[in-house]
Formats: sequence, structure tokens, C-alpha cells
Amino acid sequence: MAALGGVGAGAAETDQKGAGGLVDTGTPVPGWIHPLVEKAAENACPQVTASLLAAQLYAESGFDPKAVSSAGARGIAQFMPDTWRSLDPKGERNIMAPRDVIPIQAKYDCQVARQVKDVPGDLVENMLAAYNAGPAAVLKYRGIPPYPETRAYVTKIRRLAEKWAAPLRPTAGSASPAAQRAVRAAKSALGSWYRWGGTCVRPFQGNQACDCSSLMKMAWRAGGVNLPRTTYEQVRVGKPVREVSRLRPGDLLFTRGSAKRPEHVAMYLGGGQVIDAPRTGLRIRIRPVDEWAPRVLAIRHIA
Repeated sequence: MAALGGVGAGAAETDQKGAGGLVDTGTPVPGWIHPLVEKAAENACPQVTASLLAAQLYAESGFDPKAVSSAGARGIAQFMPDTWRSLDPKGERNIMAPRDVIPIQAKYDCQVARQVKDVPGDLVENMLAAYNAGPAAVLKYRGIPPYPETRAYVTKIRRLAEKWAAPLRPTAGSASPAAQRAVRAAKSALGSWYRWGGTCVRPFQGNQACDCSSLMKMAWRAGGVNLPRTTYEQVRVGKPVREVSRLRPGDLLFTRGSAKRPEHVAMYLGGGQVIDAPRTGLRIRIRPVDEWAPRVLAIRHIA
């Protein structure tokens, strides 16, 4: 099903790397870890951020490069020797050296993410479940397997990744006249109820209420831009914003799923605020942009 306002996903294509997710310097993550996970995340798939890699390393070994488990898992990422050999078939890397292991960890995350990409649900959570329990289990159960250890692992990694992500701190970028009109239009729906598939037409009630992507379409219509209807189409419009410091009012922020197939969209209003139509049972709201840091997969500048 097409990604109408945060439900389902389509086949959008973009080369945008996931935004956000750098490790905050105020976390307990050792300083020498920061450049390693950030470099690995830069070269990884959109689901893998620096803070997520750091959370995995903490869960696996407590950041101990010399860790060896009773089961034989070795190193900071606790790879089993057989798994390591499959990822480093030429034996060119050292399983006990973090500079070798962390890029392989990111590579493996992306590998299992590709294997479970068609499974319903949150792709990042399914990726983490596949990392912990194996892709076969995620494919079998069409989501996170009912294993207490795996469920606890996914919850822990997501919680730590969000907690440790560096906050988004955009500078005060100027808004074009079109973006100013789009921002005003988006705010006009503030407080109205979410409705999946809603057309987002005043008075924003019943079938004329908004879902996430129809809110963006309505807002940018006021700015003179006719956006497509769904998130997976909207993520292809305009220009990619590759640095948070360049975020400007009216820019669209995409979350959930992947940068190629986002399932949710919001708008940056300026002043450190984001507006979105979240989901059934909630009203259109404004939240601090910092809350979006670990979740933003793509940003698009419309006009």
C-alpha cells in the first residue's frame, strides 16, 4: 500500500543518506568510539546511524575490544568466528581491532536490513531483530520474533540510539516567500485530528482532516507547489538537504521505513520546531526538532 500519511510504503528512490544520529559528546560513549562509528555510518545504509552502532557495541561488549564470550563470540561487536569469516572471507581484518570490526558491523546491519526489507513494520527494528535472532526468524514471524531476548534487545538499542544521538541544531536559515506561505498553511491545521487518507481541506474534519502527507501537500499548495500525494513520491521532490545546518523553514523531514521508502513526513517550521500529523488518535502537533534527530532519514528542500 502506498505511504498515505504514514501507513505502508512505496517505491520512492533517493540517494539521500539518513540525517541525524551522530553520537552526542555528552554521552558515556568513549571518545575514541565517536569517529569510528560516525565514519562507518557515513558509508552505511540509511537505517544505520552512528548512535545506533554505538548502542549495539555497548549492548554487545560494553565497548570492550578484548571481550570474549563463553559461546566464543569475540571482540567489541561480539561476532562469532564463522560469521566473521563470512564477512571477511580474505582474512584481511582483525576481529579484535575496533577499526576493522565497526565497519564490518555496519556492513552486516545493512546486509540483514536488505534481507528483511519487505517484512511489515519498522525496518530499523526488523533489522535489529535480524541482527540478534537471524533474518530467518524475522522472515518467519513477519516481524520481530516473539523471543524475549530479541524484543528486549531491539527496545534497548532503539532507546539508547535515541538517547545518545546528537541533537539537531539547525541555524536560522531564511525562508522563501513560498515557504513562508507553506508554513502558515501547515500551522492553520494545528490541533485538528489526524485521519489516514484525509484530504486536508478546511475545516479539517472527517474525511477532510489531514494525514501526514496530505498536510504537506495542502501546505505547499499554499506556497504554489503541487506536491505529490504520498510520502514515497514527496521524498523525490525538490533538492536533498545533506546537512542539518542548512535546514530551512518549509523543508520536509522524512522518518520511518528508509530514506528510499519513508513512511512519515513532517515540516520544519523554523525556530527549532517541526509540525506533523502523527497518527490515528492524535492531533496535528508541533514538537521540538531535537526529538527528530535519531529518526530523520531524509530531508528535502522544496522551494
